[in-house]
Amino acid sequence: MTEEVGTSNRLKLVKDSYDAKDVAASKKTHDDCPCDFAEEKHKISQGQFIKSIIYGGLDGIISTFVVICSIEGGNLNPMIAAVLGFSNLIGDAISMGVGDYLSAMADREHQMTEYKREKWEFEVNPEGEIQEMIELLEEQGVSKEDATAIMRTTAKYPDLFMDQMMYYELGFMPLDEDEKPSKQGVVTFLSFCCFGLVPLLSYILCELIPSERSIAFPISCVFTAITLFLLGMVKGRFATEKLPVAGLKVLLMGAVACAASYLIGFIVSSLLLKDDEDPCTMV
Repeated sequence: MTEEVGTSNRLKLVKDSYDAKDVAASKKTHDDCPCDFAEEKHKISQGQFIKSIIYGGLDGIISTFVVICSIEGGNLNPMIAAVLGFSNLIGDAISMGVGDYLSAMADREHQMTEYKREKWEFEVNPEGEIQEMIELLEEQGVSKEDATAIMRTTAKYPDLFMDQMMYYELGFMPLDEDEKPSKQGVVTFLSFCCFGLVPLLSYILCELIPSERSIAFPISCVFTAITLFLLGMVKGRFATEKLPVAGLKVLLMGAVACAASYLIGFIVSSLLLKDDEDPCTMV
């Protein structure tokens, strides 16, 4: 196995071995494939955006389509669906992007504050911090003798000790210097916009062919269902679920939300509109 194959596919081979519970393949992968930690760290860093892409996309497509469903359920003018759909798309995309950025920034700032505090405590009272870590390891089932040996050795390397202390005391993973909350927010915004546009595509196309406006909603349903299923499969790929099952789960959840929105639109329209009013003429 060449070094090129090892560095590019090692992580995939390890995951495949785990999925198949193939012990021999796992050992062979670790023995034969060189481990490029820098490359694997880069891939993990890229993986932080997967959540923003998937959940931003899911939120975008579902929140846009439920607006369309409520309008169609109320039998209102299809142009209202297009106007409110686009308005909701942009407004919610900005809200989601900013919210994701602020949330990630707040988490990072909190972690930095705690890191500085713990580092100061370790500098002024190293023995006290070492004893705390020994006690935490003992709570994990490590013997006092082994815990003492581990922490005494780790304390010789302050950065490593700090990472361990942050994890065991506060539950924080080591800070990732490559993590950029602003990029996370932008990715969420773009994902929301791209996937949220899918339910509106049929309305855009049907506006170019006025005689076909009546099929805009059925086409939107098909586009949305296919996209939800594919997004679910992508989510399942990273969650190691069976892809068809993962796709169907997301499709089902989206269908329930949209059906509820359609039903509410129908009920509200039936209750509020007078018998002699044509909902399709309302703007």
